[in-house]
Order: sequence, then C-alpha cells, then structure tokens
Amino acid sequence: MLKIFNTQLNGIFSKIDAQIEEIEIASQLLMQAANGEGKIRIKTFDEINHFQTFMTDGNESLPHAETLNTLDEIEKIDSTDRVLLAGTSFTEELNEWITKLNDHDIDFVVIANKDKDNKTHESLMHYIDISTPRAIVPTADYSKIITPHLMALNYIYYIMFAEMHEITQDLNEEM
Repeated sequence: MLKIFNTQLNGIFSKIDAQIEEIEIASQLLMQAANGEGKIRIKTFDEINHFQTFMTDGNESLPHAETLNTLDEIEKIDSTDRVLLAGTSFTEELNEWITKLNDHDIDFVVIANKDKDNKTHESLMHYIDISTPRAIVPTADYSKIITPHLMALNYIYYIMFAEMHEITQDLNEEM
C-alpha cells in the first residue's frame, strides 16, 4: 500500500510541478501586497481550514498575512491588498467569494481542484489546481482511501513561500 501511495502522491506533485509558471505568477501577485503597503488576506474552505493558521501565524507564514472570515470583510480590502482563497473544490461558498472579489475588482489567487461542472477555474486570472479530486489508494474491498488535499496544498504553499522569500531577498539586494 505504501508503494501505491508514494506513486500516486508523486503523480500529484508532478501535476503541481507542471503549474510552476502559474504558481510563480501567483506568488508575485501576492508579494505586490507584502512588499508594498498592503496585506495578503487569506480565506480557506473545507478541510483546508486546518491550514489557515499556519499560513497567517506560523513560523513560516506568508508576509503581512491576515485571515478573512466573512464576506463583509471584503469591503475593507483596498487596492494594495491581495487575496488568497484555498479550498478542496469550488463550493457554493468559494464561488460567492470569487463573485464578490470580482465585483470589487480585487486581485486574488484561487487554489482548489478544477470545477468540472461549471468550469469556473477557466475564467480565473490566477488559479492553481490542487490536483486531488479523489482518494488515491485502493483497498482490499476495492474502495479507495486517502485524499491528500493538505499534502498537496502544503507542497504548493512551500513553492509559493520559497518564491516569495526569493523575491524579498532580490528586492533587499537591490536596495
């Protein structure tokens, strides 16, 4: 079972690696806020909620990161801020946030599995596919277990974190 898990996980990481350009662009967008006078506002959904505190308050948190909790808080976001939305899928709640951010002309990044029903991800300017749409490890009874949303998000997060750190170092060297 471990070998299957490892193989499947490597496949997910390879799909994420294929999006490196999108991840770099998303990191640059978020750094516009962190290097300026803005903040990176973070809203998570579903199981990804367990990762939100790490992104805002952990030892390796994103610079100038703050949590968003309600849609009403969008009214307080200004043009110097950027938003990161992360979830397992395009739920009704995630779609509400996307609509409201678009209505307010706020730049944002979405990390989630593809929206196979409505293709919402295709219309987004900054989208990263978490690449975990279903469980990946088969069992003896022919069911599948382990849907590694958090592992995939963690992988994406650390790529973004490293990219943002590098941008910060480059800017500091220029000064």
